[in-house]
Amino acid sequence: MRHLDIIFVVLLEATATAQNLTSTPFASLDCASTTKGDANWLWEASSGTWHSCNLPVRGDIGSMCIGSSGKPDYTSLFVDLASAPIKDGCFAWLASACSMDFRRVKRIEFDFDMKSCGSVWAAPLWMSPSPWDSPGRTSGEVDLVEACPVGSLYTNFATGGHEMVIGNPDNLGGPKHLIMTLDRSASLESGGTLRTEICDLGPTNCHPSAYYDNFLGSVSPSKGRGQSFPYNFISDIWNGFSGDAGWVGCKAFNNPHTQCQYVVHNIKVYTVNGSPMFSGKCGAMNGDAQVEVQFV
Repeated sequence: MRHLDIIFVVLLEATATAQNLTSTPFASLDCASTTKGDANWLWEASSGTWHSCNLPVRGDIGSMCIGSSGKPDYTSLFVDLASAPIKDGCFAWLASACSMDFRRVKRIEFDFDMKSCGSVWAAPLWMSPSPWDSPGRTSGEVDLVEACPVGSLYTNFATGGHEMVIGNPDNLGGPKHLIMTLDRSASLESGGTLRTEICDLGPTNCHPSAYYDNFLGSVSPSKGRGQSFPYNFISDIWNGFSGDAGWVGCKAFNNPHTQCQYVVHNIKVYTVNGSPMFSGKCGAMNGDAQVEVQFV
C-alpha cells in the first residue's frame, strides 16, 4: 500500500472513531455507517404504549446514516434489531415535528432496503393522520413499506384501496426506491387517487404498485376538507407478545432471535404548487425549491 493510501485509511478510521460510527450492511444505499441522531435528526424515539404492541415502546436501536461524503442524512433511519441484546420489544420512531397537509402533497419519494425481516412485523415507513379515526380502510393511514402479513412486504392502506406486494422482507435483491403520488390533491372536486411505484435505486426499472382510487375524497382526514388532518412519518417494529386487531390481522408473533435490519433514506416531499412543505430542520425533506435548513 502506498504511503498516501495508508494516511487516508488512518484518517478515515480516526474520523469514524471521532464520530462514533457503526457500520451497516447498506453501503449501496450510501448508508455504510451510522451514528446516534443529534438535535437536527428528524426522528425521535417514541415511548409509552401503543395499541399494536403490548410492551412499553422504545427506540434505542435506531440511528442516522452517514454518507460516503461524511455528511449525515437527517431524514434517514437505520434500525438494527440484529445487534440488540434483547430483541423482545415494541420499537417506534416518529418525525413528530414535521407534519404534512396531504392536500398540498404532490409526490413523496424515498430509498429503502431491508434484510432478515421476514419473521417479524416491521413497518420501515408509514404515515398516520392525527386524529386516526376508524375504520382502518377510511382512516387515511398509508403504510408505504410494511411487512404485513408477516413474511411479505407490502404497501398497505389499513385494509383499504388496492394493497400490493413489494417483495421479500428477508432480501429485496438490492435497494429500492418508492414513489407515491396524489392526483390533483388540492382539488375538492377531484378524488385524489393515491398511486405508488416501486423502482430500483436511481430510480430505474419502475413499475406501478399499490393504489387507492379517490383516496382524498374517501378517507376521513381529507374528505370534504380543504386542508387535511396533519400527517406524520412513523417507523416501527412490533416484536412484543400480543396487540390489537392489527397484530392479529398482520399475523404477528414474537421472534426472540430475529436479525431484522432496515434503512429508510433520502425522504423527499414535493408539493402541488412547488412551495416547500417544511421549514426549520424539517426542511431536509423538502423536494421542491429549498428553504434554508435551520440546524440546531
